[in-house]
Amino acid sequence: MSYFETEGNSTCVMTYSHDGFGLGHLRRNTTIASVLARQVPDSSVLMLIGCPSGAVFKLPTGVDFIKLPSVIKRNTGVWLPMRLRIGLEKTKALRVATIQEAVRVFHPQALLVDHVPVGIWGELLPSLQMLKRRSDAPTIVLGLRDILDAPEVTRTLWERDGTYEAIRRYYDEIFIYGHKEIFDTGASYGLDGEFASKLHYLGYVCEQEPYKSQQEMRQELQVENKLVVITGGGGADAFPMMLECMKALQVLGGNSGLEVIFITGPLMEGGQREHLRELAKGLQARVLVHVDDHLSYMNAADLVVTMAGYNSLYQLIRLRKKGLVIPRPGPSAEQQTRARLFAERGLVDVVRPGELSPKRLAEKFMDDLERTDYPLYDPTFDTNGSRKAADRLAEQLTATRVSSTACYRERGQGDTRIYR
Repeated sequence: MSYFETEGNSTCVMTYSHDGFGLGHLRRNTTIASVLARQVPDSSVLMLIGCPSGAVFKLPTGVDFIKLPSVIKRNTGVWLPMRLRIGLEKTKALRVATIQEAVRVFHPQALLVDHVPVGIWGELLPSLQMLKRRSDAPTIVLGLRDILDAPEVTRTLWERDGTYEAIRRYYDEIFIYGHKEIFDTGASYGLDGEFASKLHYLGYVCEQEPYKSQQEMRQELQVENKLVVITGGGGADAFPMMLECMKALQVLGGNSGLEVIFITGPLMEGGQREHLRELAKGLQARVLVHVDDHLSYMNAADLVVTMAGYNSLYQLIRLRKKGLVIPRPGPSAEQQTRARLFAERGLVDVVRPGELSPKRLAEKFMDDLERTDYPLYDPTFDTNGSRKAADRLAEQLTATRVSSTACYRERGQGDTRIYR
């Protein structure tokens, strides 16, 4: 029997994602938390999230969340309150206090922080300091997607915010959700020197939920023609791309032989979504908000049109679907970098922001549906990052539990020294 299976030895794990824009950070932590909760019996994973729509994705038994006041990213390193009218300083104070009290009460044995090592506005620092002062200090892990931004932008920001010093002082390990051979995250962002021993490249974090076959899903959707699925991730910034796609369908006309499903994402503004629905009238197009079985919808498609966000592209690769990628122009260089790397490997077709027009998209839709030269299979794309992250966390938790048990036994035999 493992330590986790012993009655009364509940294991507490906490995750943090700032969620200033989109659903990528939340989805990664949710996927890892779900795998870990299934892998480690009687464990509890508490997610600290800032997503304005809450957890969004299905949570298994053993996983729950605390919602922080929402913020929105206006520029690199610039965050503002999203909904509350209480001002910047009060929003900061409220988030810091919520995080710190949750950490104190939940008393995690491991903390997994996504993307922002010190939290926005340095909001994690008080909690990181508190955790490191504990006699039974938890394992603290930083999780980074493969591409953050242009290397010079991230390095400058991290120097300014004291991020390198925080990694040095508080973090035990760094999980890279990617492959070094495809993008060297460590070298790009100054983590390959003194922090090299902490780095673990785990592969890409993709949803591990089952999905329906193409035929089964097409029957369920009652699709008879070529199907194009256009997805915008969380949807907060997907409207311009989807508007151009809708105009492209108008260029093709109602007799194009295409059926199209738009999945706007829950973060798109309601007025924008309704505008898309108005434009869809007379076309073979449906406009949906959010679907639980997102992978099944993508798998049903003959062509998937998406932005170049982390989750969208790696789901595409996992399914080996034909994809037309439209990276957002900014403010981060992340999506354009990822789209370029994927296109160079023959995995996707790309329309760059400067080339975007209804006529160009209409041509791409029809051409890509007929092409047979992509996507090329790339065996280096490991999409088991969530399982590997959960495995690594479970190993650390086991080591912590064994160490703590040994210390308590020694202390119980008359040794009064403080063990850490």
